Amino acid sequence: MKFQYDRRQLRAMCFVTSLAPVTRLLPKAAAQLAGSASWLAPLCALPPLLLFLLILTSLMKMRREGEGLGEVIMRRSGRTAGAIGLALIGSFTLFSAGFILRTGAHRLISTIYPDAGPLFFMIAMLIIGTVAALGPVKALPRASRVFAPVLLSVIVLALIFSLGSVDVRNLLPIKTQSAGKVFISGLAVVEIYGAVLYCAAFLEDQSPLQGRRFASYAGWLALICLLLCAFCAVIIGCYGAHLTSRMLHPFFSMIRDVTLTKTVERIEALVTTLWVLSDFVIFTLLLCTASHIFRLIFGFRPEKGDVRALDMSNGRIIIPLCAALSGTAALLMPANEYVMRRISQLIVPCAILTILFVILPLLLLIAKLRTPRGAL
Repeated sequence: MKFQYDRRQLRAMCFVTSLAPVTRLLPKAAAQLAGSASWLAPLCALPPLLLFLLILTSLMKMRREGEGLGEVIMRRSGRTAGAIGLALIGSFTLFSAGFILRTGAHRLISTIYPDAGPLFFMIAMLIIGTVAALGPVKALPRASRVFAPVLLSVIVLALIFSLGSVDVRNLLPIKTQSAGKVFISGLAVVEIYGAVLYCAAFLEDQSPLQGRRFASYAGWLALICLLLCAFCAVIIGCYGAHLTSRMLHPFFSMIRDVTLTKTVERIEALVTTLWVLSDFVIFTLLLCTASHIFRLIFGFRPEKGDVRALDMSNGRIIIPLCAALSGTAALLMPANEYVMRRISQLIVPCAILTILFVILPLLLLIAKLRTPRGAL
């Protein structure tokens, strides 16, 4: 078969996808829990991330050409167990898509358009993401390969230009008694990158079989964790853990203080707008993943390659239905800031960690115990 994208493009998609939740959760949530030592949280996230990567790699070793994670689960875990597991994952993925719609709109409002309401931004992103999900899947990882260097450059430049404001005393002390809190705060990184990795695995049906999966992704995750350590250290070094924990969006607050020249100031609007790319990619990825899952559950085999956007054959009607459900979830989410914070810091992480370390390992165990049968 003709492959549509490769592992490098999928990793770029994972990176772009992760930036919206990273800037929402880090380092604010980590600073609330672990204080001045919270900049070490991403390093503490690496061992559980590697553990999950080992679980995911074990599942993907059963993959045949033209299969992604969903096809592997349905073939090796059995239709009943596979459908139940995938239904749980797909349902939460749809909820996450709605949550991203809501939080992305909230970030734009709070940083650029304080007098606007979220409805316009949610509807706009819902329409754009649905159109993208109805098109060929290859557009997402290929576009991410272009977006990733741009967004990475913005982060690196922002950190470099902010180094002059860093006070090293804000990063100290680092006490051994804080080790447990630092580890727990690192679970936010596990949540983010575990989720984007399993979503990307569902789309591997259009990528070639490649070896050294664990080593390739492990090295990438190590570099990501180092980057996030620097990301957290600069922000906490600038503002201190206490102030960082009270900020709404610490990264964009730091961007607000960056001045490139005497005539180019207040670039936070430009950077915040660039972050819409991450919202777009993550929403589209979640929508593609959820619709892919439910098409498999209902007995359809998602197409490989180009497809007309208005073609509703082969179960493609599920794509706009999933979009409608995610939009409904976004609209029904409470406007109360406290409730949304509880969803973000408790419900979503617990659900993702359950998928990573309970549901997928159980499906792997079932797959190992069952006698391999024919193709899906």
